[in-house]
Amino acid sequence: MDRFVLILALFALGTALIAIGLRLLPRAAVWVTGGMIGLFPFLSDTSDWNHWFDWAKRYSVVVPVFLLAVVRHRPEHPVARMFARAMPAVLIINILEGAALDLLGPSPVNGVCLLLVAVLVPLRFTWDEASRQLGFRDPVWQVATLLALTRLYVMNPQFENMVAGAILVLWLTSLACLLERDSQGYVMWRAYTLYGLVLQDSLLPAWSEYVYLEWMHPENRLRLHGTLAGNLWLAVNVGLVALVIARRIRAWRGRSQVRREST
Repeated sequence: MDRFVLILALFALGTALIAIGLRLLPRAAVWVTGGMIGLFPFLSDTSDWNHWFDWAKRYSVVVPVFLLAVVRHRPEHPVARMFARAMPAVLIINILEGAALDLLGPSPVNGVCLLLVAVLVPLRFTWDEASRQLGFRDPVWQVATLLALTRLYVMNPQFENMVAGAILVLWLTSLACLLERDSQGYVMWRAYTLYGLVLQDSLLPAWSEYVYLEWMHPENRLRLHGTLAGNLWLAVNVGLVALVIARRIRAWRGRSQVRREST
Protein backbone atom coordinates (compact mmCIF):
# COMPACT_ATOMS: atom_id res chain seq x y z
CA MET A 1 0.00 0.00 0.00
CA ASP A 2 2.88 2.41 0.78
CA ARG A 3 4.33 1.84 -2.70
CA PHE A 4 0.87 2.33 -4.21
CA VAL A 5 0.51 5.75 -2.56
CA LEU A 6 4.03 6.81 -3.53
CA ILE A 7 3.74 5.74 -7.18
CA LEU A 8 0.29 7.31 -7.48
CA ALA A 9 1.62 10.56 -6.00
CA LEU A 10 4.56 10.55 -8.44
CA PHE A 11 2.19 9.87 -11.32
CA ALA A 12 -0.07 12.73 -10.22
CA LEU A 13 2.93 15.06 -9.98
CA GLY A 14 4.29 14.02 -13.38
CA THR A 15 0.90 14.38 -15.06
CA ALA A 16 0.33 17.78 -13.48
CA LEU A 17 3.76 18.99 -14.63
CA ILE A 18 3.10 17.80 -18.20
CA ALA A 19 -0.27 19.56 -18.24
CA ILE A 20 1.11 22.78 -16.75
CA GLY A 21 4.07 22.76 -19.15
CA LEU A 22 1.82 22.31 -22.19
CA ARG A 23 -0.41 25.09 -20.91
CA LEU A 24 2.36 27.60 -20.18
CA LEU A 25 4.43 26.89 -23.32
CA PRO A 26 1.95 26.82 -26.22
CA ARG A 27 4.60 27.06 -28.95
CA ALA A 28 6.68 24.23 -27.50
CA ALA A 29 3.46 22.25 -27.03
CA VAL A 30 2.85 22.34 -30.81
CA TRP A 31 6.28 20.87 -31.57
CA VAL A 32 6.20 18.28 -28.79
CA THR A 33 2.68 17.00 -29.44
CA GLY A 34 3.11 17.17 -33.23
CA GLY A 35 6.33 15.18 -33.12
CA MET A 36 4.75 12.61 -30.83
CA ILE A 37 2.08 11.76 -33.44
CA GLY A 38 4.75 10.19 -35.64
CA LEU A 39 7.02 8.87 -32.90
CA PHE A 40 4.27 7.42 -30.72
CA PRO A 41 4.15 3.88 -32.25
CA PHE A 42 7.97 3.58 -32.16
CA LEU A 43 8.40 4.77 -28.57
CA SER A 44 5.44 2.85 -27.14
CA ASP A 45 5.26 -0.71 -25.94
CA THR A 46 2.63 -2.06 -28.35
CA SER A 47 3.06 -5.73 -27.41
CA ASP A 48 -0.41 -5.97 -25.86
CA TRP A 49 -2.27 -3.69 -28.32
CA ASN A 50 -4.29 -6.54 -29.80
CA HIS A 51 -7.37 -4.66 -30.96
CA TRP A 52 -8.08 -1.60 -33.09
CA PHE A 53 -9.63 0.02 -30.01
CA ASP A 54 -6.22 -0.02 -28.29
CA TRP A 55 -4.84 2.18 -31.07
CA ALA A 56 -7.97 4.29 -31.50
CA LYS A 57 -8.35 5.23 -27.85
CA ARG A 58 -4.73 6.41 -27.70
CA TYR A 59 -4.68 8.31 -30.99
CA SER A 60 -8.07 9.84 -30.12
CA VAL A 61 -6.05 11.67 -27.43
CA VAL A 62 -2.67 12.16 -29.12
CA VAL A 63 -4.01 13.84 -32.27
CA PRO A 64 -6.61 16.16 -30.62
CA VAL A 65 -4.01 17.37 -28.09
CA PHE A 66 -1.83 18.47 -31.01
CA LEU A 67 -4.82 20.26 -32.58
CA LEU A 68 -5.55 21.97 -29.27
CA ALA A 69 -1.91 23.08 -29.02
CA VAL A 70 -2.14 24.59 -32.52
CA VAL A 71 -5.32 26.48 -31.58
CA ARG A 72 -3.78 27.84 -28.39
CA HIS A 73 -0.56 28.91 -30.12
CA ARG A 74 -2.13 30.63 -33.14
CA PRO A 75 -5.86 31.09 -32.45
CA GLU A 76 -6.21 33.68 -35.22
CA HIS A 77 -4.84 31.41 -37.97
CA PRO A 78 -7.48 30.04 -40.42
CA VAL A 79 -6.30 26.46 -39.84
CA ALA A 80 -6.50 26.93 -36.07
CA ARG A 81 -10.04 28.28 -36.44
CA MET A 82 -10.96 25.19 -38.44
CA PHE A 83 -9.52 22.98 -35.69
CA ALA A 84 -11.39 24.99 -33.06
CA ARG A 85 -14.68 24.32 -34.83
CA ALA A 86 -13.87 20.60 -34.82
CA MET A 87 -12.94 20.37 -31.11
CA PRO A 88 -16.53 19.85 -29.84
CA ALA A 89 -16.83 16.80 -32.12
CA VAL A 90 -13.54 15.46 -30.74
CA LEU A 91 -14.80 15.75 -27.16
CA ILE A 92 -18.10 14.12 -28.11
CA ILE A 93 -16.32 11.18 -29.75
CA ASN A 94 -14.02 10.76 -26.74
CA ILE A 95 -16.99 10.50 -24.36
CA LEU A 96 -18.93 8.26 -26.76
CA GLU A 97 -16.05 5.75 -26.68
CA GLY A 98 -16.69 5.32 -22.97
CA ALA A 99 -20.46 5.32 -23.44
CA ALA A 100 -20.18 2.42 -25.90
CA LEU A 101 -18.26 0.34 -23.34
CA ASP A 102 -20.96 0.80 -20.68
CA LEU A 103 -23.91 0.48 -23.07
CA LEU A 104 -22.57 -2.90 -24.16
CA GLY A 105 -21.18 -3.77 -20.74
CA PRO A 106 -22.36 -4.24 -17.16
CA SER A 107 -23.85 -0.75 -16.64
CA PRO A 108 -26.06 0.34 -19.57
CA VAL A 109 -27.81 3.01 -17.49
CA ASN A 110 -24.49 4.73 -16.86
CA GLY A 111 -23.81 4.29 -20.57
CA VAL A 112 -26.98 6.27 -21.30
CA CYS A 113 -25.75 8.98 -18.90
CA LEU A 114 -22.46 9.18 -20.81
CA LEU A 115 -24.34 9.20 -24.12
CA LEU A 116 -26.45 12.13 -22.95
CA VAL A 117 -23.53 14.22 -21.62
CA ALA A 118 -21.80 13.62 -24.97
CA VAL A 119 -24.87 14.85 -26.86
CA LEU A 120 -25.12 17.84 -24.52
CA VAL A 121 -21.60 19.11 -25.25
CA PRO A 122 -21.97 22.65 -26.71
CA LEU A 123 -21.32 22.51 -30.45
CA ARG A 124 -19.47 25.82 -30.37
CA PHE A 125 -16.65 26.45 -27.90
CA THR A 126 -15.68 29.93 -26.75
CA TRP A 127 -12.16 31.34 -26.75
CA ASP A 128 -10.97 33.13 -23.61
CA GLU A 129 -8.13 35.42 -24.66
CA ALA A 130 -6.92 36.18 -21.13
CA SER A 131 -6.29 32.53 -20.23
CA ARG A 132 -5.90 31.32 -23.86
CA GLN A 133 -8.37 28.55 -23.14
CA LEU A 134 -10.79 27.04 -25.64
CA GLY A 135 -13.83 25.54 -23.97
CA PHE A 136 -17.12 26.38 -22.31
CA ARG A 137 -18.37 27.28 -18.87
CA ASP A 138 -20.73 24.68 -17.43
CA PRO A 139 -19.67 23.29 -14.01
CA VAL A 140 -22.85 21.18 -13.70
CA TRP A 141 -22.05 19.37 -16.96
CA GLN A 142 -18.48 18.96 -15.74
CA VAL A 143 -19.54 17.28 -12.47
CA ALA A 144 -22.03 15.02 -14.27
CA THR A 145 -19.33 13.92 -16.70
CA LEU A 146 -16.79 13.48 -13.90
CA LEU A 147 -18.99 11.09 -11.90
CA ALA A 148 -20.26 9.14 -14.93
CA LEU A 149 -16.75 8.60 -16.29
CA THR A 150 -15.43 7.70 -12.84
CA ARG A 151 -18.14 5.06 -12.52
CA LEU A 152 -17.19 3.73 -15.97
CA TYR A 153 -13.56 3.30 -14.93
CA VAL A 154 -14.41 1.77 -11.56
CA MET A 155 -17.13 -0.69 -12.60
CA ASN A 156 -16.28 -1.67 -16.17
CA PRO A 157 -13.96 -4.70 -16.37
CA GLN A 158 -12.49 -3.41 -19.65
CA PHE A 159 -10.30 -1.11 -17.55
CA GLU A 160 -7.65 -3.05 -15.71
CA ASN A 161 -4.27 -1.67 -14.65
CA MET A 162 -5.10 1.86 -15.90
CA VAL A 163 -7.99 2.27 -13.44
CA ALA A 164 -6.16 4.34 -10.81
CA GLY A 165 -4.47 6.60 -13.37
CA ALA A 166 -7.65 7.14 -15.39
CA ILE A 167 -9.59 8.19 -12.29
CA LEU A 168 -6.74 10.37 -11.06
CA VAL A 169 -6.50 12.43 -14.26
CA LEU A 170 -10.28 12.94 -14.24
CA TRP A 171 -10.14 14.43 -10.79
CA LEU A 172 -6.96 16.43 -11.54
CA THR A 173 -8.90 18.11 -14.36
CA SER A 174 -11.69 19.16 -12.02
CA LEU A 175 -9.18 20.23 -9.36
CA ALA A 176 -7.41 22.48 -11.89
CA CYS A 177 -10.73 24.13 -12.83
CA LEU A 178 -11.57 24.53 -9.16
CA LEU A 179 -8.22 26.18 -8.40
CA GLU A 180 -8.69 28.52 -11.38
CA ARG A 181 -12.31 29.10 -10.32
CA ASP A 182 -13.29 28.82 -13.96
CA SER A 183 -14.75 25.82 -15.80
CA GLN A 184 -13.69 27.36 -19.14
CA GLY A 185 -10.43 25.43 -18.85
CA TYR A 186 -12.06 22.01 -18.52
CA VAL A 187 -11.41 20.94 -22.13
CA MET A 188 -7.77 22.04 -22.02
CA TRP A 189 -6.98 20.44 -18.65
CA ARG A 190 -8.86 17.26 -19.58
CA ALA A 191 -6.88 16.94 -22.82
CA TYR A 192 -3.50 17.65 -21.24
CA THR A 193 -3.90 15.41 -18.19
CA LEU A 194 -5.31 12.59 -20.35
CA TYR A 195 -2.28 13.06 -22.59
CA GLY A 196 -0.04 12.46 -19.58
CA LEU A 197 -1.93 9.25 -18.79
CA VAL A 198 -1.67 7.97 -22.39
CA LEU A 199 2.08 8.69 -22.49
CA GLN A 200 2.64 6.88 -19.20
CA ASP A 201 0.54 3.86 -20.14
CA SER A 202 2.10 3.57 -23.60
CA LEU A 203 5.74 4.50 -22.98
CA LEU A 204 6.08 3.21 -19.38
CA PRO A 205 3.35 0.55 -19.03
CA ALA A 206 5.18 -1.20 -16.16
CA TRP A 207 4.30 1.75 -13.92
CA SER A 208 0.63 0.83 -14.18
CA GLU A 209 1.29 -2.49 -12.47
CA TYR A 210 2.49 -0.70 -9.34
CA VAL A 211 -0.88 1.04 -8.88
CA TYR A 212 -2.98 -2.04 -9.60
CA LEU A 213 -3.73 -3.63 -6.25
CA GLU A 214 -5.70 -6.81 -5.68
CA TRP A 215 -8.93 -5.01 -4.80
CA MET A 216 -8.79 -3.16 -8.14
CA HIS A 217 -9.05 -6.33 -10.24
CA PRO A 218 -12.23 -6.49 -12.38
CA GLU A 219 -13.82 -9.36 -10.47
CA ASN A 220 -13.60 -7.35 -7.25
CA ARG A 221 -14.86 -4.09 -8.74
CA LEU A 222 -17.81 -5.85 -10.39
CA ARG A 223 -19.12 -6.71 -6.93
CA LEU A 224 -20.17 -3.06 -6.53
CA HIS A 225 -22.96 -3.60 -9.04
CA GLY A 226 -26.30 -3.98 -7.29
CA THR A 227 -25.01 -2.81 -3.91
CA LEU A 228 -26.54 0.14 -2.07
CA ALA A 229 -23.45 2.29 -2.74
CA GLY A 230 -23.43 1.34 -6.43
CA ASN A 231 -27.14 2.08 -6.85
CA LEU A 232 -26.90 5.42 -5.03
CA TRP A 233 -23.96 6.43 -7.20
CA LEU A 234 -25.95 5.57 -10.31
CA ALA A 235 -28.95 7.55 -9.01
CA VAL A 236 -26.73 10.60 -8.46
CA ASN A 237 -25.39 10.31 -12.01
CA VAL A 238 -28.92 10.09 -13.44
CA GLY A 239 -30.00 13.09 -11.34
CA LEU A 240 -27.04 15.22 -12.49
CA VAL A 241 -27.67 14.41 -16.15
CA ALA A 242 -31.35 15.27 -15.69
CA LEU A 243 -30.28 18.60 -14.19
CA VAL A 244 -28.01 19.30 -17.18
CA ILE A 245 -30.90 18.54 -19.54
CA ALA A 246 -33.23 20.83 -17.58
CA ARG A 247 -30.69 23.66 -17.71
CA ARG A 248 -30.25 23.22 -21.46
CA ILE A 249 -34.03 23.30 -22.02
CA ARG A 250 -34.36 26.42 -19.88
CA ALA A 251 -31.54 28.14 -21.79
CA TRP A 252 -33.11 27.16 -25.13
CA ARG A 253 -36.48 28.55 -24.04
CA GLY A 254 -34.82 31.76 -22.89
CA ARG A 255 -33.11 32.25 -26.26
CA SER A 256 -36.35 31.49 -28.10
CA GLN A 257 -38.22 34.07 -26.03
CA VAL A 258 -35.56 36.71 -26.70
CA ARG A 259 -35.78 36.05 -30.45
CA ARG A 260 -39.57 36.35 -30.38
CA GLU A 261 -39.40 39.62 -28.47
CA SER A 262 -36.79 41.03 -30.85
CA THR A 263 -39.03 40.33 -33.83
